[in-house]
Amino acid sequence: MKHLIVNILGGRDVGKTTIAMHAVAELRWMGISTSLNYGASKLWTDEPSIVTMNVLWRDPSTMSTHELVEMCRDTLTFLVRRSKDYVTPIGLHPSITSGRLAIDEQLENRMREGRVRYKSLPSVRASVPYIVKKICEGVGYDR
Repeated sequence: MKHLIVNILGGRDVGKTTIAMHAVAELRWMGISTSLNYGASKLWTDEPSIVTMNVLWRDPSTMSTHELVEMCRDTLTFLVRRSKDYVTPIGLHPSITSGRLAIDEQLENRMREGRVRYKSLPSVRASVPYIVKKICEGVGYDR
């Protein structure tokens, strides 16, 4: 099997880490050595790993299109999307929610602008099997 780097991107509190952790658990259960990184922190690691999964969040206004393109070069990249019917969590001001939705949109626009190869997925548990399937194809694992 070949080594594969997977990037999971999305806005703040969209569910990136939850989806990534479920996918890593599935891959490990299948016997695929996988490490999970959140930014610079290694959360769950196997050395050497076949799959390196990076959970990334940065405010798109602090990142150039070129930087985003370079970060996603030669990787399998997924953008986790906030649901359109996203409800403001209790205790959060509605303007924070609208700001988060705007940042989500800005991130996707930046990815399109840079022609980053990515797949946009909803922030739901059902996205995990798709991610696992694509990773298995990428590393040459045949169930």
